[in-house]
Amino acid sequence: MLNFKQMQENILNFMSDYLENSGAKGFCVGLSGGLDSAVVLSLCAKIAPTSALLMPTNASQERHFNDALALAKSLKVEYKILNIQSILDSFLQKCSIDDLSTNCAKLRAGNITARIRMVLLYDYSALNSLLVAGTSNKSEQMLGYGTIYGDMACALNPLAHIFKSDLFDFARFLGLSQNIINKAPSADLWINQSDEGEMGFNYTELDAVLKGICAGLDEKDLIKNYGAELSEFVLKRVKNNAFKLKMPAILE
Repeated sequence: MLNFKQMQENILNFMSDYLENSGAKGFCVGLSGGLDSAVVLSLCAKIAPTSALLMPTNASQERHFNDALALAKSLKVEYKILNIQSILDSFLQKCSIDDLSTNCAKLRAGNITARIRMVLLYDYSALNSLLVAGTSNKSEQMLGYGTIYGDMACALNPLAHIFKSDLFDFARFLGLSQNIINKAPSADLWINQSDEGEMGFNYTELDAVLKGICAGLDEKDLIKNYGAELSEFVLKRVKNNAFKLKMPAILE
């Protein structure tokens, strides 16, 4: 069983030290109504002035927006609502994406959506001398389940060492709403999109393999313990998306 009190203390110390050394005034968070951004906002609000940006599109589910708004109000943080559908429509038109029925088109539109949100977050952070707090957990980082230079971009990431399946209990420790904890993880990048539906496995299954990888198990042992289909899926994603966690290649 994880020691969530110690986990919180370690994260808050890390964030406080980073903020002090940066010279910034506080934090800003892209708030979706999902678990990860809710945990990050809650942690940020314990340390320094924090702003939340709610950036829905037509694909955003109303209950996710309402949960995000309710959390921002309950934490008494400053928040701003920026509907980005018109910006997204302009990008889709310029990129000649007029049919979102294919997986390729959905992926392109999803990446564009994530990058629009990050542009707005970084502009807001520059305007108000704030640090963009990342919301990608360790599972998403290892699997590459995120948009490089989009939702994976940040000044600091409080969750990068925590697996998604452990975040549910951490959120309960933090006292977050059951509405947020119990919902299916989703980035709301297109209508009815969900993380687990897109990948075909739930986070409990995925994290079991990821933790096995971190423990040093080889492919043979992973397949023996967790089955070939799941293990090979995770190993392939980890390998193919490792580039997202690296700095751009340069000639030395």
